[in-house]
Amino acid sequence: MHAVLKTHPTRGSRTDFEVKLTTAHSRLEKSFLEGGAVLVSVVEILNGLVESLDHLTGVLDGKTASETVKGLRRTVSDLALLPERAIARQTSFDRILSLCASTSSHVEEMRETIRYLRTFAITVKITGAGLDEFSGFADEIRERIQSGAEEIDRFADKLAHMRGQLDTARAFSDSILTDFRKTIPTIVSSLNASSEQLAAQHQAMTTIANDVKSVTRNIQAKVGTVLSALQIGDITRQRIEHVQSMFQCLEEFLAQGSVQDPVLANGVRQAVAHLAHAQLQESLDDFRMKCSAIFVNLSSFTSDAAHVLSLRDDLNKSGGSAEHSVLRKMEADITHACSLSNRVQDRSQESDSFVSSVTESAQALLAGIETIRAIKTDIHYMALNSNLRCSRLGDAGRSVNVVSGELRTFAAKLETPADAIVEDMRDVEEETAVLSRDDSDDISHIHDPLNEALGAIQSVSADMEKGLEAFGSEGQIVFNRISSAVTTLDFERELGGLLSDCLQIADRSRGELLPVEAISAIAQPLSQRIYAIYTMAQERDIHTRFLPISNGFAGDTASVSAAADDDQLFADALF
Repeated sequence: MHAVLKTHPTRGSRTDFEVKLTTAHSRLEKSFLEGGAVLVSVVEILNGLVESLDHLTGVLDGKTASETVKGLRRTVSDLALLPERAIARQTSFDRILSLCASTSSHVEEMRETIRYLRTFAITVKITGAGLDEFSGFADEIRERIQSGAEEIDRFADKLAHMRGQLDTARAFSDSILTDFRKTIPTIVSSLNASSEQLAAQHQAMTTIANDVKSVTRNIQAKVGTVLSALQIGDITRQRIEHVQSMFQCLEEFLAQGSVQDPVLANGVRQAVAHLAHAQLQESLDDFRMKCSAIFVNLSSFTSDAAHVLSLRDDLNKSGGSAEHSVLRKMEADITHACSLSNRVQDRSQESDSFVSSVTESAQALLAGIETIRAIKTDIHYMALNSNLRCSRLGDAGRSVNVVSGELRTFAAKLETPADAIVEDMRDVEEETAVLSRDDSDDISHIHDPLNEALGAIQSVSADMEKGLEAFGSEGQIVFNRISSAVTTLDFERELGGLLSDCLQIADRSRGELLPVEAISAIAQPLSQRIYAIYTMAQERDIHTRFLPISNGFAGDTASVSAAADDDQLFADALF
């Protein structure tokens, strides 16, 4: 019987050890997964950075700008013809306004005549009082005169509306001419200078972008090295699992009752406890060594990330701020030209609409004049009919007869201004016909190329700003992620203490070992079962120091080791 100086650990210490191992396992998995995710995101951002640079340097090739300016010059030569066309239209507008002013004077003349007719209608009512034959005549003729007055008022309102349209069109045309003559020469000169600046800007940006790519590739290589080194987290986690499994195997082995001798049973326990301590010791040593290398690598490319930010600022300066960007200046120039073109085209369309409206208004006014003429005729015949009645009445109808004659005379006076208005409106129709026949439809061939040029420059400018913004944002994210990784991915500081606690508990759990020969035969099933768990040659080497293993079983596993080195085994286990 073998003497034992220290028995197996208490259940309480075993529970603490299991809890510590479980905690370490969980923390390892979480920390290294998160750390790997951070570094993978850095690689992805770096890839995005390179893509942004490729897109950015491809935005400007000089061709778009030169072709745009070339086409713009042709368009500007067409724009130069627009003032003459605008002046011709304005002359027509002035002529129509003059006709409207003439018509307005004739309308006032008709209103004055209507006022006299109203006076005579009242006189008829007074002089015809007491005569049954004229009791309704005065009211009828007053109603007809009132109808004429209302028709003239409607005519005047329509005329005023047409004059208002003319005033608006003339004012708009004046502003277009002023803007056009003042700005187009400046726009053309500015665009010529901007096209030359674009070529120089493109060259400067390409040079800086290539420098950024070189630094980025260097960071990517270093991040790749760190990502590879992060396998230590998975390796350490697996070795903790193997320690947990060996204790599970031990409990199941002893529960079978294969070892009746309590001394031998305790000897097997101690062998497993010493084995666990040795495995944890080497795991902790490897963990600290790898984590130290990871930290050094992380720290080494912080300066590279700062260099990226510096180059980013240089690229932004080269690309130009929003207020100094060559592309934005070109866009502003062309936008101004487009605005003028749009306004010219809108003015033309508005004039076309006005021409159509004036034509309709002239026709409506002509119809109104005919209505007034019909009312004049009605008044004339009503007054004539009154004269005939008065003649039959003799002296009793004399006074009414005189007033009725005056009604006929003043009703006839409506004819002269009505004829003048008809002549004015026919002249308006002729003038609007001239406006309708001009070449305003050709303005679209000026408007469209400008819009195409603006679209091309806006697209390039938007791509440039988007690329610079994306590059600036991604560059800052890379710097922030790397800086954060350096300070937060200190795995040894975060997890080394926890693994050390596990090792200390394992150390306190150890007792005195029996000689290996004493438990060799009885522990063989347990030893083989634990030995089969390992994925690393290092684990197997440590195992044979504490638990016996049969030659046949060791030979089988040795052949596996000969077939693949430790790195391959790690890869098999991890992936």
